Amino acid sequence: MSTSDPPRILSVEDNPDTRLLLEHTLQGEYDVTVVPNVEEALDHLATNSFDLLLLDINLSEKDGGVELLHTIRSREHIDDIPAVAVTAFAMPGDRDDFLQEGFDEYVGKPFTRDRLVDTIEDALPAG
Repeated sequence: MSTSDPPRILSVEDNPDTRLLLEHTLQGEYDVTVVPNVEEALDHLATNSFDLLLLDINLSEKDGGVELLHTIRSREHIDDIPAVAVTAFAMPGDRDDFLQEGFDEYVGKPFTRDRLVDTIEDALPAG
């Protein structure tokens, strides 16, 4: 990847309104792919490379963002991609819980564009 290529982000978000918000918020600065479920996320990860994952915690299927991250971390070629938990869980201690589950960062909903971008930049590998 040349230094002029924007970071590639895969976002897994089941809410259509939030998917549109993420695409609109991040377009231009990042190369963003937004998918609605775990199955599509794993399909994209099998055939594309990404610099960062934005994973919604409460997906409307049996496997949520934490389970998806565990699956990703168990696969050799994708186990080191930084991951940000995106969630409406905003209780004290939640950030630590998500970091213990293997996430690199956490952003609560609702989020501002600046907060989301700052969190992404914190989680992206330097260089």
